[in-house]
Amino acid sequence: MLLLSLLLLRTNVTAQEPSRGRELVQRRVTLSQAAAGKPVELHVAPGSLTTLEFDSPVDRDDVTFGNTGQAFALFEVNSRSIVLRPTGELAPEDRVLLTVPFADGMSPARAVFALVSNATQVDVQVQVSRLPRTAEAVQAELDEVRAACAGKDAELEALRARSAATGPSGMILTGTMDHAGVQAKEPAFQRPQPTDGLSIERVTAFRGTGWVALSLEVTNEGTAPWTPTEARLFPMGGGRSRAATLAIREPHIAPGGKTLVVVEARGEAWPEDAACRVELRDSTGARRLLIPSLVF
Repeated sequence: MLLLSLLLLRTNVTAQEPSRGRELVQRRVTLSQAAAGKPVELHVAPGSLTTLEFDSPVDRDDVTFGNTGQAFALFEVNSRSIVLRPTGELAPEDRVLLTVPFADGMSPARAVFALVSNATQVDVQVQVSRLPRTAEAVQAELDEVRAACAGKDAELEALRARSAATGPSGMILTGTMDHAGVQAKEPAFQRPQPTDGLSIERVTAFRGTGWVALSLEVTNEGTAPWTPTEARLFPMGGGRSRAATLAIREPHIAPGGKTLVVVEARGEAWPEDAACRVELRDSTGARRLLIPSLVF
């Protein structure tokens, strides 16, 4: 367990990026019989989706919010997951209780979460463990952490190689383009509701050896210019999020304007028909663009 803690600490430190707006956080929550009924505090924000993933089936019909006037723009309950996002910023004193009963009759019978606002963080992925953890499960988690550390090292090496050579010549030298060339297609994606006056009209996915790039036609229907500066990909099946580089055709997207934004992720092989959530945000975190589901 000491080794696991050290590895987790190393992963968190390595993955830390300069704070721009709220930091996107992935968490693991373990429910215990002793703490049954005690709310687990979760940080939510109107510009980000918060996804709760459970290792036990959820009683979908009996999931409830506490007595509050706070509305949520997206509230999706599946057998083992819940996706939510508040429409507005919660006041510092607000604590919205979310009660999630389980369907298998085992103990604890329910989980209670207190949804609050935090000035520096937002929980975007929360893995909730309720069943007892076996030695095999701990070992599997340790293997996952080791793989994540190795992935970070590979990502660093890929970035170093990319800085040394760019363009078609660099791609050939680094092996990111081989005899298979580059494949392109227009992937299926869940068209998001306009968020902060931002919307997506078209997506094209490009794939090579160990990299993928998403070309997004972004429209700014708001009243102020917008410049995305950060992008992350979140695998729908769970796992760590991937930081991605971002390029934009224009210096910014003017009000009423449309331009091309390219999100590129390197350092690992992406399986065919991979599904993920995509999030773009500006340097302040005040305005964000979310694609809930994209299969490429």
